[in-house]
This record gives sequence, structure tokens and C-alpha cells, in this order.
Amino acid sequence: MKKNVLTPPTSPTSIIRIAPVCNGKIYVTPHPTDKEASASWDLPIEEQVEHFSPKSEKSIRKVKERYNAHLHTSALPRFSVKYRSATNNGQTVYLYILPLSQENEISFHHGQFMAAEEIVAQPKRCSANLNKESELLAMAAELWKEFPPL
Repeated sequence: MKKNVLTPPTSPTSIIRIAPVCNGKIYVTPHPTDKEASASWDLPIEEQVEHFSPKSEKSIRKVKERYNAHLHTSALPRFSVKYRSATNNGQTVYLYILPLSQENEISFHHGQFMAAEEIVAQPKRCSANLNKESELLAMAAELWKEFPPL
């Protein structure tokens, strides 16, 4: 008689990306690339998470807590959109917006706030995912201008 061998299921991983937004601008940091000598601009917070649920506030709190040394705000990231990654074998990406009241509420090495127009105008200097998100981030930045966080 043949034995049934059970193999553990592979852990589905997702990518969580958090876009800090303040004064109508998006905060980006340089990320080294394998293809080019210069770094490309990308969002400062990206995590691969197993069994992520966008409905769970606890899950996004855990991701944010890992970056507390760089974040000086109690604001929580807000879910924005889910899409398939332009890289990373088409993994599911959950994009969150982190609304900041002041630009000094975030500090990553060499990070800076950029206008959405700057990101759109320089696609070769930005990561594939950031280029894919640029239109949505432009809308989020514009909304921030009209309805800033309290």
C-alpha cells in the first residue's frame, strides 16, 4: 500500500508598501539596483509578509512598528490599492498611504519629499513599482493638499 505524503503548503507572501505623503508630496529614498550604478528612487517602507490580511489593522501596525525609529507620528497607514507587482514574480502588492502632518515626522537616510510630477517626469530614475503607483500617488498627494490630516 502506498503512503500518502503530505507536504506543507507554501506560504503565500505579499508585499506591503507604505507611501508617506505630506504637503502634497511623496517621500522617497534611494534604493540600489543590480542593473545600474546609480540608485533608483522608491518608497522607504516595503516588507514581504506571509498571510497578510489588508482588513487587519494589527497586521499593518506590525509593519509600521518595524520602522518606528524613522517615523515620528502616531498616524496609521491607510489602505489604498492592491495590484500585481511589476517585479518580484508578480506577487500581490498592498499599497498604503501614510498621511503626515509635517515633513519632520519621517527621517530615512537620504530620503526626500518629491512632487508626484517629478516622479512621473523621471521614470528611469524610479523603481518599476513606484512608476506603476505614480498616478495613484499623485491623486493621494493632491487629496492631502485639499484635506490635510488633523
